[in-house]
Amino acid sequence: MTESGKAPVPGLSERERVTAIVYGDTFALYDEPAFDEFVRPLYVRLEANGIDTEIFRGKRCLDAGCGGGRGSVLMAQCGAREVVGIDLSSKNIESSRRRALQKRLVNLRFEQASLDSIPFDDESFDIVWCNGVLHHTERPDQGLQEISRVLKTGGWLWLYLYGSGGTYWYVMDWIRREMRGVDIRDCITQLRLMDSPIRRIAEWIDDWFVAFLRRYTEADVTRRLEDLGFDHTGALTFGTSYDTSNRKNQADVDELAHMGEGDLRYFCRKQGKPRGGGCQLPDPLDGKGSRFTDPSIVTQFSESLTWISSALAAVESRTGRSEAAMRIMVCRSIHSKVRSFLESDGVFDAAELQGHLILVKSLIDDVQQRIESRLIDGDVSDSQGA
Repeated sequence: MTESGKAPVPGLSERERVTAIVYGDTFALYDEPAFDEFVRPLYVRLEANGIDTEIFRGKRCLDAGCGGGRGSVLMAQCGAREVVGIDLSSKNIESSRRRALQKRLVNLRFEQASLDSIPFDDESFDIVWCNGVLHHTERPDQGLQEISRVLKTGGWLWLYLYGSGGTYWYVMDWIRREMRGVDIRDCITQLRLMDSPIRRIAEWIDDWFVAFLRRYTEADVTRRLEDLGFDHTGALTFGTSYDTSNRKNQADVDELAHMGEGDLRYFCRKQGKPRGGGCQLPDPLDGKGSRFTDPSIVTQFSESLTWISSALAAVESRTGRSEAAMRIMVCRSIHSKVRSFLESDGVFDAAELQGHLILVKSLIDDVQQRIESRLIDGDVSDSQGA
């Protein structure tokens, strides 16, 4: 039993099991230098938004959905009295414990637990850190209620949720459709054989396979936080150079459309009890969170992506088998191109992305033509030998 008397996390659902594999298997790949690089953007985001890391000093902190433990390590390094990390994945708990030992951090401990039923008493923590987790859970609003319950009145919540819309998520939805049926662990192996950076493997596997990938509008999240009794509920506007929220600060109209709602990061304070307004984080049947319609500047890529889907299907039709390796390479190439535009100093280059999609389609067509040639040559050989 845990300190609140609640039982530990029960058996995982199938979707929770997939989520545990996605994050457990990828976070376990990080060596210490790669992990330190993974932590660094968290410090950048805090500083960019004027949040003094001294706020963690002497506090009891919860890392709600700790993953590989980077939020836990950050808070411990910043002087927290105690940090407790919880996660669905037993592999993540093992990885996080290893990080703590490597860094000789004695004020850290980790438990396997679900955000649906956090195994701690009401108002147990001064700070709760929940970074990029709730949108991947089966019941995100339930998790948010639990986070609010265990946070002390006057305590602070760091919350990161994906924002709705934009070209990145539009392309990711296409990639997720194309990767259906590809084995997650086989994909991780192939990406490693391609010498892909570990950070990229974790990012790609996350976006391609995680069971739930909800995105929200700032208005929906702000409304829900206020209903739960939080103030300081405006989304943070600064971060790393590649954060979509940060890119929106100097964006023109087209660039704003490509960024969608941006990254929704909050550092908000619990000021009182829930107001009982009756709203919840949106969770429609399509599993995408807030209702949102992308403008034509984003949907312009639909035709090119459809061409690529058709080309991949044609290759598989001719070979008579699933071409998982080709799908992985194609999705890796397109994802990398989109990401490179976000990480560049310039504007999001829609024309170059269209050009890249056309190139990918032509390369797949070349493969299909070579397959056709071999089939024809094979038919000729068979007829000559008959």
